[in-house]
Amino acid sequence: MSDNLNAPCGYVCYPRNSNAQNLIEYWKNSDVVKDLYFATATFAFESRPYFPNNSNHYILVKSDGLQKMVEGISKYQSPNSSLFLFNNEAELFEKYHEKVSYVSIYYTRYAHDNSELRDIAGILSRRDMVVSANLGNLKFINNKKLPFVFPHADNIIILEVEGKKSHQTDQNYCEKTRRDVARKGIALINLVSFSILEKLR
Repeated sequence: MSDNLNAPCGYVCYPRNSNAQNLIEYWKNSDVVKDLYFATATFAFESRPYFPNNSNHYILVKSDGLQKMVEGISKYQSPNSSLFLFNNEAELFEKYHEKVSYVSIYYTRYAHDNSELRDIAGILSRRDMVVSANLGNLKFINNKKLPFVFPHADNIIILEVEGKKSHQTDQNYCEKTRRDVARKGIALINLVSFSILEKLR
């Protein structure tokens, strides 16, 4: 279990398999779950080896208290499932929004100083549909040892998008946003993205 599960907020990602329904009911009744989504996932080709048994569909859980939220998961987690979570360690910004339609996760190959982080936050905050950006890390909760360890797990950037049209439009919008940041000489590399199909809570 991660030492960082006491982070104030984060996302837990659980594959939508036959065991998921019990977890959905468990999370629907949790007082630390802010939002519960059914989402389709798109993994970057380079990231796939780090996510064994990855799925096309996930239950995406936004929580205010990861430690409490993951309690009980072991009763439902299948032996081959790959449960992972993103801890929010520092908020770059958050805007008022009514919904989240897309969550895009990036990583950087090295840690950035405060000046670079201000540049990133400034560019992202000017993008109308990007409603929040957080720095975080990636953790796994698995029933067996991972074949590979993701080397940039502490350099995660999490974007939430309030899209207006299709999921493809959201994806294209995030790619344009990533290129805007790249023009500042800061490479955001795609890790995984989630298109929200349904809000379960």
